[in-house]
Amino acid sequence: MTETLSPDELLERAMDNYRVGRLEKAKADWEAVLARDPNNYDALEWRGEVGIQQDEYEIAADCLQKCRDLDPERFEEYSNLGLAYYELEEAVKAVECLRKAIEHNPADDVAHSNLGRALYDYFHGGHEVEAAAIAREWAQAFPDNPDAAHMGAAVGGLPAPDKAVEAYVADVFDTFAADFDQKLADLGYRAPQLLVDLIGEDGVDGKVDILDAGCGTGLCGPLLKPWARRMDGVDLSPKMLDKAEERGLYDHLEERELVEYLHDHADDYDLVIAADVLCYFGALDQAFKATKDALRAGGHFAFSLERASDWDETYKLHPSGRYSHGETYVLQMVEQAGFDILTKAHEVLRSEYGEDVYGLVVLARKR
Repeated sequence: MTETLSPDELLERAMDNYRVGRLEKAKADWEAVLARDPNNYDALEWRGEVGIQQDEYEIAADCLQKCRDLDPERFEEYSNLGLAYYELEEAVKAVECLRKAIEHNPADDVAHSNLGRALYDYFHGGHEVEAAAIAREWAQAFPDNPDAAHMGAAVGGLPAPDKAVEAYVADVFDTFAADFDQKLADLGYRAPQLLVDLIGEDGVDGKVDILDAGCGTGLCGPLLKPWARRMDGVDLSPKMLDKAEERGLYDHLEERELVEYLHDHADDYDLVIAADVLCYFGALDQAFKATKDALRAGGHFAFSLERASDWDETYKLHPSGRYSHGETYVLQMVEQAGFDILTKAHEVLRSEYGEDVYGLVVLARKR
């Protein structure tokens, strides 16, 4: 019986269960220890660790913060505590912990990644100046880290690259893959349906070969399948591609940078669709030219992107880590790449922080 075991025996049994994956039994023993001794450091630390693993972020934050308070010199779980605070939308605490995690272990890629996301929340929580200073400091201290480099530009105002670093994009979407579809549904995400509506009104007739560019979890797949003779998908995030594979709709999925993929598939497709992919490109010329080359004569290109408030702006990197584009620039790039614009519309793509994200959706045809 649990009651006959000492706290040390319970901790030993909990670790035995943990090592073989019996997490519920391990949790029960750690909680039994804490019921007798609420300040038992080992039980708090491991209960917090499993809380992170099982997305029990409130429990994780409570346990790990108690560990920190009990013995600041011993405490090392800043990365997990920062993640818990991020998930609980406590941006100030998340940023503080994640910065300490990186101080303790500069090679902690998970802490770097989570700091980028926490900084965005921190920025929108009314701490614009502080967030910008932290982002610049972070980027200057870790110039080779893709998250630091990108958010140094996005939040910190450092010079923006022509497009997001591939490793940064892959990392962001790997992190969100597990519940990506639900998160977008909660934000009222509309880009796939908006693009498919354009295609149905003024585009594809009959069965065609389709590329879902930046396919992610395959949200466009069910909408495109009725037109597909063949449907391929390409994306930078392996975890997003795993989700797309589960749908069973694609003939081929590939983990690769989009422009490189397009260059290697000249005249392969009748339709390329890019739903909220180009917001990770600043300059659009190479992506548009490569898309044109991948299309057969008369092929269609449907895409959405975030629309800048200034029509004459080229592109701007925002604290979200995404680019917005001026409409004049977008249409010029489309035409210079060798497309005729069939339809364009201003639409709300989704909401973010309670505000609408305004976009441009376009259907073009290769000359």
